[in-house]
Amino acid sequence: MSKPRDPVGGLFEMRERRIGDATVLVLTGELDFGTVGKVQQRLAELRDGAQPVVLDLDGLTFMDSTGIRLVLTACEDAVSSDWSFRVTRGSERVRHVLEAAQVIDRLPYDDAAAG
Repeated sequence: MSKPRDPVGGLFEMRERRIGDATVLVLTGELDFGTVGKVQQRLAELRDGAQPVVLDLDGLTFMDSTGIRLVLTACEDAVSSDWSFRVTRGSERVRHVLEAAQVIDRLPYDDAAAG
């Protein structure tokens, strides 16, 4: 869907697939300040359309604080608007970042959508 080049030369990609009634947003590459905007925009569209979403973090090689904020904001939106939002557990690097930020145990996981 989108392949912006991040500041250090890697590629970020966001693809979509369906599992049942849920849209799975599959992220690969680096989720950071330079790439988070496209994901925010698509999540807002899906939220506004009341579409269930699984954010697949398994293909990410990097996620900074803007990526953490994106996930936490989506979680807050899900609670306040009765929107179905879940995430996969993420790559080892992403899990390390989420653990360091002390949010890893606060996220709604959907292990069935991984991959």
